[in-house]
Amino acid sequence: MAWSLLLRGGSVIDGSGSPARRADVAVEGDRIAAIGPDLRGEAGRTLDVTGHVVAPGFIDMHSHSDLFYFACPSAESKVRQGVTTEVVGMCSFSQAPLRADQLEIVRGWAGGIGASLDLPWETFAQYLDALRAIRPSVNVAHFVGHGALRIAAMGFEARPAGADDVRVMQRLLGEAMDAGAFGFSTGLVYAPSAYSNTEELIALAREMAPRGGYYFSHIRGESSMLLDSISEAIRIGEEAGVAVQVSHVKASGRENWPKIDAALRLFDTARARGVDVAGDVYPYNAGSTKLDNMMPAWAHEGGIGRLLERLADRAMRRRIIEECLIDGERWGTVSQGGIGFDQVFIASCRRRELEGLSLAQIASQSGRPPAEALLNLLLEEKCTVGMVSFSQSIEIVAKVLAHPALMIGSDSIPLYEGQGERPGKPHPRTYGTFPRVLGEYARERRLFSLETAVHKMTGMAAARIGLRDRGLVHPGYVADLAVFDPATVKDEATYPDPHRYPTGIPYVVINGALVVDGARFNAAGTGRVLTPA
Repeated sequence: MAWSLLLRGGSVIDGSGSPARRADVAVEGDRIAAIGPDLRGEAGRTLDVTGHVVAPGFIDMHSHSDLFYFACPSAESKVRQGVTTEVVGMCSFSQAPLRADQLEIVRGWAGGIGASLDLPWETFAQYLDALRAIRPSVNVAHFVGHGALRIAAMGFEARPAGADDVRVMQRLLGEAMDAGAFGFSTGLVYAPSAYSNTEELIALAREMAPRGGYYFSHIRGESSMLLDSISEAIRIGEEAGVAVQVSHVKASGRENWPKIDAALRLFDTARARGVDVAGDVYPYNAGSTKLDNMMPAWAHEGGIGRLLERLADRAMRRRIIEECLIDGERWGTVSQGGIGFDQVFIASCRRRELEGLSLAQIASQSGRPPAEALLNLLLEEKCTVGMVSFSQSIEIVAKVLAHPALMIGSDSIPLYEGQGERPGKPHPRTYGTFPRVLGEYARERRLFSLETAVHKMTGMAAARIGLRDRGLVHPGYVADLAVFDPATVKDEATYPDPHRYPTGIPYVVINGALVVDGARFNAAGTGRVLTPA
């Protein structure tokens, strides 16, 4: 027997949750050809992986890499973690569908998370064709963003959608799903998705139900509104008859940490009565988003241009500060809760000297009160500022990670500007999410077994969105594989120094091609744009 690749001497954790077993894995072309002890035969390349685990390639269930593939299709920070598939188009953001007269609104909408978009397309099909043409290294499972649907249908208007608006969005959603979208996502803390009501979202979900689409939601609030927001997501899935994924499950703000047990019970009770609801989580106690999301939703009406006008208007500034400043020391919105200025750090900014500084430090340097410094920074930088914010408890993060209905999603924003460049201070989850689960939570904390950790990152995730021939190390399945050392795998990225690849993951195979080969990275366009089965 002759194979293209043979992984010899490893311990196979197949992604199903079953116990590890000693076996060789043979690959022929883009498929797993055979699994068993002491496979005999010739191979184009044989790797001795004794002492290592051979697992399915990891599936990132929530990523924002789609905003950066065109600048950096290698996606190296993800692949070196063992990630072979990314689920993107999250939190209501997607680059299509797009109306030609809305280009500047959409560019401004994405600018706050570091993306600079060309947007030479209009339909979702045209966009996916462009994505296929650049051949990213990773596989891509794409959702269409509710914000994109709303902008295309009705601009950045802060009002409920009318019947005609809903029909336009339903048509665009159907076209996107026909082109290959897996469903639609909401970011109900972000304008314009924040302007929708529950009935609008149910109507859209019902439209995609016959196509088997999925509803992924950054819910309406993760702080004081946490329980009501999860309940809303469950209601949408239940009434529309679609599967629901609650994105990056968390409780934000110390005063809301005690709500996490009730939040997890909402999943359990809904699942017990037959609702298909699950979620994802990242293994850190800090989040990351665009700094302008600290402004109230009403201030975003009309897009970034109108927000900048409001930030420059003295009366509007006073209204924003009066609404959001808490006890003169913290900043909060209805959806986000309160957070101290010393807990918010700049991740990306055109003024690179500010990256890594907190809002409290920037205020001290400027001699202005923190609230004024925040608004001044957004105005001066035209809302092109990304942030990292600490609002969670690491103990609660562990509790959420351990829940059996929750899988792993990095929620990462790569901040790539071009091949080889590593700007800014992005959240370390961009480089470390999956090795952190394996090293910190499975090996060190023993929160769950290694088999459970791998299952949450592979087989469970693949089953969630219907990837029928990925996510498991089984004969006939696509050869997406991650090889790691269970004794040494570790995330090396930190908040001060985030651009660091993990250790202990020497080999990654994508569609049968060896992309990570020790220190060598073979960025050869190995990924595929996946479509629903």
